[in-house]
Amino acid sequence: MSHQSQTFSAADAARHLSQEHVSRASQEMFRKVADYIRAEMLATGEDYRLLETMNIVTKDRYSELAGVAQELMQEVGKLRTTYSDFEPYLERIDDISQQAETISNIAAELDEYTKSLELRLKRISK
Repeated sequence: MSHQSQTFSAADAARHLSQEHVSRASQEMFRKVADYIRAEMLATGEDYRLLETMNIVTKDRYSELAGVAQELMQEVGKLRTTYSDFEPYLERIDDISQQAETISNIAAELDEYTKSLELRLKRISK
């Protein structure tokens, strides 16, 4: 019996060691899984903070662009007003240009007619 009790004790010791090993391995696994999940959550939190910062910067940039667009619209309004102020003068310049062209055409016709009269006068004088 003594041998059997030693064997039994050795078997119990092996089982106890095996359970202790499994328990330590399980604890180590749970600790590592918890560390992994914690790291993943921290990384996700950092990603969200980065996205928040990017959104703030983008919002600020769009606000700047909106201000620039408003200034441009005001300048366009001023240019339209200036153009409408000058429009009568531009129309007058167009009218004068057409009149000058008409006068030039009349002058050319008069020149031709004068040349024609000179030729007739020369023929008659001869």
